[in-house]
Amino acid sequence: MPLKVVVELQIHAISCPGVYLTEKNDVYLSVCILGQCKETDCLPPVFPLLFHEKMWFEKVFEDATDPIIVVELLEKNMTKFRLSELIPSDGKELAFYETNTRYFLFPEPKLTPSYPGVDRELLMNVHSSFPGIAPKLEFSTRTTITELPLLSRKWYW
Repeated sequence: MPLKVVVELQIHAISCPGVYLTEKNDVYLSVCILGQCKETDCLPPVFPLLFHEKMWFEKVFEDATDPIIVVELLEKNMTKFRLSELIPSDGKELAFYETNTRYFLFPEPKLTPSYPGVDRELLMNVHSSFPGIAPKLEFSTRTTITELPLLSRKWYW
């Protein structure tokens, strides 16, 4: 039976102490997970950026019969975050973060105890034009893997 992965992503904030963006254009965060891309609402370019937004991403793995297979497939999938400035053309990318989806959803254990997916943070990479230290993305995730009965195939085509 196929397996369905649903990711709930809560984007809390992006902080970058002491950094002021010289342009006055609004900024937004684009997120790509499981081959789907979504964007936050635009915010004024003043840190901290308080998004407080939820996003859902889902994908059905037709040939996966075991969650272990899904996890292996997630290693081949990339998760991407892009902090961009809203300008009339295509937008100016300020910072980014990329990693494989398995690592993003199920990070390796750390020395400090935490619950998986709860109030996590990561440092983004900056472009040379970014005026300061790397921004910190604060977020939470919840991931579910469920088995789909063969009869329900028509509902997700």
